[in-house]
Amino acid sequence: MTPSLHTVFFSPTGSSRKMAQETARALAQELAQNMALARGNDWNWTFPEGRAAAHTLGPQDVLVFAFPVYAGRIPQVLMEPLARLAGHGAHAILLAVYGNRHYDDALLEAVDLFGANGFSVPAAGAFVAEHSMTAKVGAGRPDAEDMAAIADFARSAARIIASGESANVAVPGNRPYKALPPAADIRPQTLDSCTQCGLCASVCPMRVIDADNAAQVAQGCLRCCACVKICPEQAKYFDNPQVDKIVAMLESNCRERREPEVFFAAAGKM
Repeated sequence: MTPSLHTVFFSPTGSSRKMAQETARALAQELAQNMALARGNDWNWTFPEGRAAAHTLGPQDVLVFAFPVYAGRIPQVLMEPLARLAGHGAHAILLAVYGNRHYDDALLEAVDLFGANGFSVPAAGAFVAEHSMTAKVGAGRPDAEDMAAIADFARSAARIIASGESANVAVPGNRPYKALPPAADIRPQTLDSCTQCGLCASVCPMRVIDADNAAQVAQGCLRCCACVKICPEQAKYFDNPQVDKIVAMLESNCRERREPEVFFAAAGKM
């Protein structure tokens, strides 16, 4: 059976999806020079129906996994679907997407989880996207330079896969991982200018916004800000001291451009 290349992403505002698909495109193009590889499925874990599935890969398959960094960790909503992802020796290329502050232990956590799930992880990278909470941090990213870096990263990863390298990549981070902040019930607010178009409900990864009344938001919001970014009337917003404090810190300390960081297994960039 011809090995397949799949992507998995959790991408409320679209950046992780964009990066995963560009990685897969460049991987497929480079690997085609050395091996037969079928372009498989995009598994979208942004919404509950996508996260409910279980996936099993084979030893020659390749998986690209891209996720946004939340508080320096993998989003906790992904832990259950990750537990149902079986590698059986497949290669995983991992992308931690963060909002120009830092990715902390998220990339290490991802390498550890995929290794425990039976994957070989020959390459991993941390890439910047516009911060979900403020467009003043990481504004306009990923930009053309970022996308070029992602394609170069993918081509290098493909050459390692083609070489037969099976060692897992070493990445920065700490064990135990960074402690997660206490859960807080913070929900977006809605202005009277809301037209009930339903866009905010359609992009909510937790399905907590009522499709018939956007002002009704149930508990469980991740503060991904997908609803805020998509609203054509700018009617969705957060009014909370904790959120205001985080935004002020980001805008004061995290506006200097950070560049992608990429890591490869022992074979290196061939």
